[in-house]
Amino acid sequence: MTDPAPAPDPAAVAARRMRRLVAVLGGGALLIAGSLAAIPWFVTRPRPAPEARFKLLDGRQPSVSELRGQVLLLNFWSPSCATCMSEKPILIEFHRRNARRGLTMIAVSMSHDRPAEVIEVAREQRFPFDVALDVRGEIAHAFFRTEVTPTKYLIDRDGQIVRTMVGHTDFIDLQQRVDGLLRA
Repeated sequence: MTDPAPAPDPAAVAARRMRRLVAVLGGGALLIAGSLAAIPWFVTRPRPAPEARFKLLDGRQPSVSELRGQVLLLNFWSPSCATCMSEKPILIEFHRRNARRGLTMIAVSMSHDRPAEVIEVAREQRFPFDVALDVRGEIAHAFFRTEVTPTKYLIDRDGQIVRTMVGHTDFIDLQQRVDGLLRA
């Protein structure tokens, strides 16, 4: 007759479970890291800009196709977004430096923003670029269901999105890309 197996040591069982959990989570972390590493490829490969019509504060309603032939920077933002608001002075200067060279900029508010608040912020900060109200979320929906602010789309003269920037903007990289597009 064989002796019954000794009861497993609770500390050893816990340690094995912890090692398994770390291995599983580590694999998940590698999967996440691999996915994140692929993001620059997805956001930098040129793709056609979707068609959308902008309702600008000054009453104009240009469409993406009507803006072909221009280098266009779309900036999805919100007055409630701290990063968006901290970037506004830089964007204002960026626009002033590049508008005379041919850059068109449109700041697109999000559907959850109150139009009165968007108008007030644009007026107080003296935005020199166009501001579009996206009250129904149609523009954000057309642009790949944009929900995160800030999100910027850089569109070349042929209507191709050549760069997508989500979150805090690397303005040195953006300036280099805009320089290249404006020279082309």
